[in-house]
Amino acid sequence: MISKKNTLTRLIVSIFIIATMLEGCAKRKSKEEMSYDELKARATAFMSKKRYDDAAEFFEQIVSQHPDHQDIAGHKLVLGGLYFKLGKYPSAYEMYEHFNQFYPSNPKAEYAKYRAVLAKFYQTLQVDRDQAETEDTVKLCKEYLNNETYKKYRSDVVDIQSTCQHKLVEKEIYVFNFYMKRGKYDAAQKRIESLRKTYLAENKELDPRVLYLECKLAQKQKDNGLLTKNIEKLTNKYPESQFTLMSQSLVNKGSNFIF
Repeated sequence: MISKKNTLTRLIVSIFIIATMLEGCAKRKSKEEMSYDELKARATAFMSKKRYDDAAEFFEQIVSQHPDHQDIAGHKLVLGGLYFKLGKYPSAYEMYEHFNQFYPSNPKAEYAKYRAVLAKFYQTLQVDRDQAETEDTVKLCKEYLNNETYKKYRSDVVDIQSTCQHKLVEKEIYVFNFYMKRGKYDAAQKRIESLRKTYLAENKELDPRVLYLECKLAQKQKDNGLLTKNIEKLTNKYPESQFTLMSQSLVNKGSNFIF
């Protein structure tokens, strides 16, 4: 039979354990209750442990709760980097672009603009899908390149712009071929017009390819006069171009040459 002494001892131990647990719970604060220093300490600790999701939550709270703190610009930049590392590119873009707009004279403004370009570029899709993000990336690249004080990442931004413009051209050609296969020749002609109006001025190397597309369309519409005229243009202006040889092959009746 359990003695009264043992029962009392167990009761005291239980009370102590419960009191300790309650004390621990009382000491736990929600992020909303924490001071700036407490939030920063937790965020820094999670960063050191590479727990980036948790770190991002505390930096988000700092940005939300202490928008006027003297170090808030740096915290926003760190938060943008965390979003980027976590693959949250839309959030990273928003944070970097926000930084660039609100702190244009900050020494890190160029870096933020470059990272905004990257974050938007990482959201672009394959050529057979919507290219809105690609168009936005080109716009961001132009904004960066138009700022003469931005020099450090200029070569990378030029490469990204070129890649995006190439993707936009490929999308136009993809849509052109889509309409051609369905016999929608008026719609296909509009894609050619779009290529000439939007991209040819900045990319003269595109000219022989566009002429070849015009040859394909003329062949399908049985417009032999236009087909011959465009082949002559290609032969005279671009005798060594692959598109010249490809256009000449279209003269053969029933040619199904695909580029």
